Amino acid sequence: MITRIPFDQPGFSFLEIESNDSDAGANNVKDLLNSLPASGLAVVGTRYPQRRSFELLEKTFRELKDSGLVIVSGFARGIDSRAHELALEHGLKTIAILGCGLNIDYPRENRVLRQKILDQDGIIISPFDSGTEPIPRNFLHRNRLIAYFSKAVWVVEAAAVSGTLNTAHHASELNRDLYATSSFPNDLFFEGNQKLLSQRDSSKYPSAYPFFDAFSFGTSWNQLKVIDSKNKKKKPDRRNISRIQKWILDLKHEQGECRIQSLMNFATTQGLSPGQFYLEFQKELDQKKITEDLLGIVDLV
Repeated sequence: MITRIPFDQPGFSFLEIESNDSDAGANNVKDLLNSLPASGLAVVGTRYPQRRSFELLEKTFRELKDSGLVIVSGFARGIDSRAHELALEHGLKTIAILGCGLNIDYPRENRVLRQKILDQDGIIISPFDSGTEPIPRNFLHRNRLIAYFSKAVWVVEAAAVSGTLNTAHHASELNRDLYATSSFPNDLFFEGNQKLLSQRDSSKYPSAYPFFDAFSFGTSWNQLKVIDSKNKKKKPDRRNISRIQKWILDLKHEQGECRIQSLMNFATTQGLSPGQFYLEFQKELDQKKITEDLLGIVDLV
């Protein structure tokens, strides 16, 4: 079922909304839109993410399973699509906002995902007339809608040149909370994130809160219900080893393996800056006390 409604916001005049064809479809659209932006979390990022970003998404959505948040994203390949998929897997409503007309099959590999969103009472939104092709400027235009319908925007992974940074600018202009995943200094895959987190670029880029795990969103939602996966298992026995090595053991016990991104995220929750963590981590590597393989999996020697 497709509904066209007026939408009086700068740069927009209408929205076309696709929902399921059930009798409750129209009421569901109304209920979802009325819940926004208060319950909306935008999850955005690159079309070609690192494996560690997917792992962080999966962990975060497990923690958000009972949160009641509505996941808003842009239906693009990569981070956007995975955010929609994980929302559905964990029982959260999700809204896809397109950079083309509703009748355009783009991206084609998301046909099944599109139907799943509708089947689970999510909605598809386009600010464009039917037949509008997915050209670059349309995605920049729809990015404002992603921010508009959300109380907070999480930049999962963005390079130095990324349309995701455009969404971050819209979030700032609309006074939405902005979060960005932290990373190693000089990690080119996360250079956009570093710009959002760096005070040195505050005149050029909006300022973001560092994202570590789902508890980070407590800044936006004081009563957010989060599943604390960290306390589900007993910690492994501690030995007389460095804190980096202890954290590796803890993460291996909780997650089955320890990846460098997870280790750094945890270290920052313990008070280390990314730079401090990098120095300690590199020292452990140089002393051959720990190893890191090509997939970013870290272990003790």
